[in-house]
Amino acid sequence: MDPKLPKLPTGIQTFEEVRDRQAVYADKTKYFPLLPEEGKVVFCARPRRFGKSLTVSALDAFFSGRNELFQGLAAQEFMNSPGFTPKPVIHLDLSEADDCENRDELKEALMSCLEVNAERHKVSLRGSRCSTAFSNLLKDVSRAASQKIVLLIDEYDAPVISLIQRELTYDPKLVEQTRNFMRSFYTKIKSNDQRLEFVFITGISKFSKMGVFSPLNNLTDISIDSEFAAFMGLTQKELEDNFALHLKSTAKQLRLSEKELLERIREYYDGFSFDGRTRVYNPFSALLFFRDGEFNNHWMESGSNGFIRKFLLDKKLTVEEFSGVRIDKNFARTPGEIGATPPKGFLYQAGYLTLREASDGSYTLDYPNFEVRSALAALFMDNLYADEELALDARLDLVGYLEKGDIPGLLVVFMRLYSGLSSRNHRDAVTIKMDEDVLTGMALEQAKARRGLSGPNSAVSFQDSLRIKKGENFYRSVLQACLWSVGADVRPEASKNRGQADMEVKYKDLSYIIEMKTAKDSSAALKSAQAGLTQIRDHDYGGASQHPILISLALDLKARNIGACAFVKNGQTHALDSQDLLRLRKPPAAD
Repeated sequence: MDPKLPKLPTGIQTFEEVRDRQAVYADKTKYFPLLPEEGKVVFCARPRRFGKSLTVSALDAFFSGRNELFQGLAAQEFMNSPGFTPKPVIHLDLSEADDCENRDELKEALMSCLEVNAERHKVSLRGSRCSTAFSNLLKDVSRAASQKIVLLIDEYDAPVISLIQRELTYDPKLVEQTRNFMRSFYTKIKSNDQRLEFVFITGISKFSKMGVFSPLNNLTDISIDSEFAAFMGLTQKELEDNFALHLKSTAKQLRLSEKELLERIREYYDGFSFDGRTRVYNPFSALLFFRDGEFNNHWMESGSNGFIRKFLLDKKLTVEEFSGVRIDKNFARTPGEIGATPPKGFLYQAGYLTLREASDGSYTLDYPNFEVRSALAALFMDNLYADEELALDARLDLVGYLEKGDIPGLLVVFMRLYSGLSSRNHRDAVTIKMDEDVLTGMALEQAKARRGLSGPNSAVSFQDSLRIKKGENFYRSVLQACLWSVGADVRPEASKNRGQADMEVKYKDLSYIIEMKTAKDSSAALKSAQAGLTQIRDHDYGGASQHPILISLALDLKARNIGACAFVKNGQTHALDSQDLLRLRKPPAAD
């Protein structure tokens, strides 16, 4: 980074250090006086790396009355008004208590947090139990100051989250013990209500079993309130105003206009929303982008990827099934315990999905941006292949072929991907779990058959159709994940006036329309591929793009790979059967 540019607060967690070093700070202090107006106890959930710790640190300085740190900021006027009175602040950073192996380590970490606050306020920490020491600390600080106090709890759920996210050593019994331990700790907030002026709590999720929310019946949750939608994170205006010099420098470095650079940054890092309308950037990723001057996937660097990867594997989840999932407002506000919520709730709390407001006022969940979507796609790909180099090589090859519109090259990569899938992946792709919905559907088909409304084998046909449909979805998801992971803009089942294409893919200057069909074997594959190409043309799937490349793939379910392909490029139609594809995969040896 150019030393002449304003300092970036990368790696800085405290507001005091940000201000002392004159580092870039997007002024969020206008929200500070509003928080106590919302209620006596206020909670705000945000995903990891969203500036929660810096926000709580700034609130500490604000309520403590450290006016010198707020020169030129929105809160300065309020702090200088006659109605503002500094308060003693107890600031508990529970991230210090994460990754504890047992109850003794947790107790030691909590007591250490309490001791730091006791020393700050020059009182002695009394009590051998954490909950007792916490209660006594609140009493003693309030008594010593002869006034009520402000309590700030950062990452209140960190002790439990860290245990849940252990990929190899997850222990449900230890998780429950930790929940119970923290529950007894947090109940002291209610018993000391008369000593508290204001309480602010942050975390990743609203865990009802953590003992914070059930006893605190006066708690106000602002997590999805529109008034506080930009409380954390960077709005577009904040990005452009606070990083103006960095934008100019980076645009020059990347040989882009500032307009082009802003558009790429927006696609890559913008898109988180906590009310469904207001969009914000993840500040962690934005800062590292300006530090490095290049588009990297920082989301992958900042979380428990092993746990997310295992979650995808255990639940047999694909990357395409969560885009546009409808939810109601109650679910948006309280998606449930992280160990029991459905996958959409888990990924929403983890920050992989974000809110979008629908036209009728309800909500949908979607990936916030390319960075997060490609991170999840890469984890999905890693689950599919024991040979990590296979997925990596495929991604590297795809970049060149997509940029040139090299369809034979793309086909070779696609076939290599399918060949690299384990037999279990192929089996899971077409295995139908006989759940209640399936059985009900089969029963309806059988009833139709008995009444002569359909053929005698309608129940079998129904199950076979489910199996084929599931296979199509899985194999399409493999391609989609790999395309997403290399930066392609993939829109699955993009709506058109006359139907939906399986995939609409844009990569730099080229557009692709991809339709996927299934065939029972290689002899039927070419016919299926040609039918898919006819469907693309008849329904004008590519009409919205300029000169798109049209591709129809036929999946040979017997061979578990692409059995044929028909495509149109530059107005020329090409058809490749199974033998043609075999020659592509095994080019003739050089003379």
